[in-house]
Amino acid sequence: MSMVFPDYTHSILNLASSILKAYGCECRHPSLPVLDQALAEPHKNRIFLILDAMGDEFVKRQLAADGYFRRHQIDTLTSVYPCTTTAATTSMLSGLSPAEHGWLGWSPWFREYGRIIDVYLDRDSLSGQEIKPPAGELMPFEDLGRKIYAATRGSVGLHRIQPNFAEDGVDTFEQVIDRMRSFAELPGPQLILAYWHQPDSRMHNEGPYSPAVLAEVQSFERQLSSLMDELDDTLLVISADHGQVPVEREVYLDDHPEILECLVVPPTLETRAVSFFVKNHRRADFIERFNAALGDCYLLMDRDEVLDRELFGPGLAHRKLDDFLGDFLACATGNTIIRYHGRFERTRQVFHGHHAGLCPEEMLVPLIVTKSGRKTV
Repeated sequence: MSMVFPDYTHSILNLASSILKAYGCECRHPSLPVLDQALAEPHKNRIFLILDAMGDEFVKRQLAADGYFRRHQIDTLTSVYPCTTTAATTSMLSGLSPAEHGWLGWSPWFREYGRIIDVYLDRDSLSGQEIKPPAGELMPFEDLGRKIYAATRGSVGLHRIQPNFAEDGVDTFEQVIDRMRSFAELPGPQLILAYWHQPDSRMHNEGPYSPAVLAEVQSFERQLSSLMDELDDTLLVISADHGQVPVEREVYLDDHPEILECLVVPPTLETRAVSFFVKNHRRADFIERFNAALGDCYLLMDRDEVLDRELFGPGLAHRKLDDFLGDFLACATGNTIIRYHGRFERTRQVFHGHHAGLCPEEMLVPLIVTKSGRKTV
């Protein structure tokens, strides 16, 4: 299967730079000229929407060529790496590369706790035990909204829309649309930053090309098209943090003791971007054994190669990157995911779709830009 590496001059990180640039904020990374051009035209309202996991391959393979999304797609971008929500949305919300912000994956190893922790859920990845204080406090960052508010001295109305796991979040996409409409109708310039967790959750559960996923995304198209017909003087920018690939095989390393005996701690980070901390005297054994078992569907890179490639992006590395990146990183190139359960008897979710590897389906995302036809007088 072909591989796509992140292009940190043409990625979702650069999308964030374009947003910052449009409001006069300092950018650490290049912006996107095609988006800069769209943002150069003044609009009363600007809406930036992230649809989690709506990858470019999905859009082109599943959606109608004359549909709302494909008609208004102006570019294809790469995600950051790993192409997973923790790393990618944080880059989109901060304007920082994963190397800079430190949110590398779902389940890093934290020396401060001596545990592998699911950072969004504040729980031990293996036992499920709740973690306090939250591990995410070790990687604080300033988001786009705060930067823009400071740069514009509060002259732009700033609004966030998120699912119900966030404070004042919403339960349905219909409520996302309702809030967009309400904020856009307020007097004065408005900036609306919206994130919706679908179709990612449904793709995980049912597979990225299931009929239910397609129906849901088509519903998003219809609702957004209708909204833009209603609103005046509004620019809508839509993208995604990553896409997904169908999962054809789950490999539990518990069934590969020849690999596990080479490790210092269990596998960490992601199922498709797996960080391995290896016993120093077993490095050669680990390479041989891993490649024999999984070399057909994972690209194994040592720590130096990962850093030399700037796989996590350019910029001054966050201090936690040195902790999170083990001796080797295995990047998925096929439809396999790597898992581990250890001695804990926990029910594990069965995944039919996943992300964080190097396949085009998960690494490429669309850039969709549309505007309402009526300007405010």
